[in-house]
Amino acid sequence: MRKLVVLFLLAHLGVQAQEFLEDVRLSGPRVFLFAEDFYSRAQIKVKRGSYLLQAYNKDSTYTKAYGPDDVHPLYTFRAELMFNRAECDSITITSQDTIVIRVLRGNKWTEERPYIGKLILRNNLIYLDAIARTSMEDYLAGVVEAEGGLAGRGSYLQAQAVLARTWLMTNEKKHIEDGYHVKDDQSSQAFKGVAHGGHAKEVMEAVLSVQDTVALYKGKPIIGFYHSNSGGQTALPNEVWSQSLPYCRKVVDPFSLKGSKLNWTQTHSWEQWTGYWNVEGVNWTRAQWQEFFNGLGSDRKSHWTIGEKSYKLETVRRAFKWRSTFVQGEITEEGVHITGRGFGHGVGMAQQGAMHMAASGFTWKEILDFYFKDLEYDLVENR
Repeated sequence: MRKLVVLFLLAHLGVQAQEFLEDVRLSGPRVFLFAEDFYSRAQIKVKRGSYLLQAYNKDSTYTKAYGPDDVHPLYTFRAELMFNRAECDSITITSQDTIVIRVLRGNKWTEERPYIGKLILRNNLIYLDAIARTSMEDYLAGVVEAEGGLAGRGSYLQAQAVLARTWLMTNEKKHIEDGYHVKDDQSSQAFKGVAHGGHAKEVMEAVLSVQDTVALYKGKPIIGFYHSNSGGQTALPNEVWSQSLPYCRKVVDPFSLKGSKLNWTQTHSWEQWTGYWNVEGVNWTRAQWQEFFNGLGSDRKSHWTIGEKSYKLETVRRAFKWRSTFVQGEITEEGVHITGRGFGHGVGMAQQGAMHMAASGFTWKEILDFYFKDLEYDLVENR
């Protein structure tokens, strides 16, 4: 009789678990977490509420449902991904409440990142991989917050939400063969968990207010480029990369001149500077470089022409880790002193400029129409 009762309870628990899974909305993309680097230890905890844990290996699946009154353990996993003394291929935690995760890099734990929905931890040789999936609204709000919503900026938040949704629509299959859609770093869109800062409510309200709106050019989603600060003048995509896009424009951007990331400086030793340029076949003296810098002018350049060869500044920027390509140079006793303006590639919407436009009363459409041209707007469901 006792065995029958136990079997009944297990069956009932399985039904509840399945219903629990079906209740959780997972409409957003699968996001590869902590994409900046490798890690081999992770800690996960569900803060409150109910959740379902499933551990998978080649022979079986272990399932356990936790209620809101149960003790919620802190799980610490290593690369071999052991659970209940068995090595697992993956472990999934699903919850409508907050799941927090942090990973160990070097000898230091990262800050906790919160997620709502499904969190997957899987073995990757000597490392771990974490993948999250949440609602589309939670994903977009998390992106908006991570990309510039920590202070709350009115219509800027709406403009950022539209660009984030548009970017996702054109890039959601970027990493599909790896088992996820996008990463959580700048190679995709920054996403450090669901919105949880001091302005999280305002961020979510902005996301919900524009619904699933995307920006279109001739009926097709644009590549929604954005960057931190234009330095006062934006760039065309073909000046930075190789692609020319008809909806991108180069504008004089006075709004970015009020941003905190407008000005920056960097000094390179003469050995570091000549080490790079000698490989490129440029063997100039200090006097020759100073003469070149004197003739640059004050506007943003996409290339430097040295001798008979043209050098793309975006490539130079990445080599020297400059914040932007909007630069001037000067030869000093220390080496080469670079004075720069702006932060980022300069294409599309300047976030700090957009924030100041929002503070001046511009709507989200006016902000996007300032940085882009000939755009239309529609809901994803209508595409």
